[in-house]
Amino acid sequence: MRKGLVLLVLLGSLGLAQEMTPGSLQEMGNFIKKINPASYLLYIAEAKDFVEVFEPFILDVRTNEERARGFIPGSVQIHISQLPDRLAELPKEKDKPILVYCGTGHVSAVAAAYLRALGYTEVKNLNGGFRAWIEQNLPVQRP
Repeated sequence: MRKGLVLLVLLGSLGLAQEMTPGSLQEMGNFIKKINPASYLLYIAEAKDFVEVFEPFILDVRTNEERARGFIPGSVQIHISQLPDRLAELPKEKDKPILVYCGTGHVSAVAAAYLRALGYTEVKNLNGGFRAWIEQNLPVQRP
């Protein structure tokens, strides 16, 4: 049931909702209602302290092209389309803090919801994404 629900969330977020059954759409809606943005959204003003204090696993779900322009130091890149197949690369402990980011925070919100649905309890989505990180003059690593 949980895997099906996660798949529904991803399909819906990828614009495939029109192909879903009304029951599946209702399940996805119920899942979305349970997600409290305050529980997973990390504002950029808190990001530096969060990284320093909690030492999270930092997940970059952007493309290779985006990553080539710079990334948060210590982050691991797994493009969102590869995430379901590369879960073994994530922390084994479901309560390990995970910070997910993309370019603007939209795609990473989907990844964060997916990880939450899989049982990861300490997933945070970087509000504003890498763009906000750069605007705050936070450390950037280049390949």
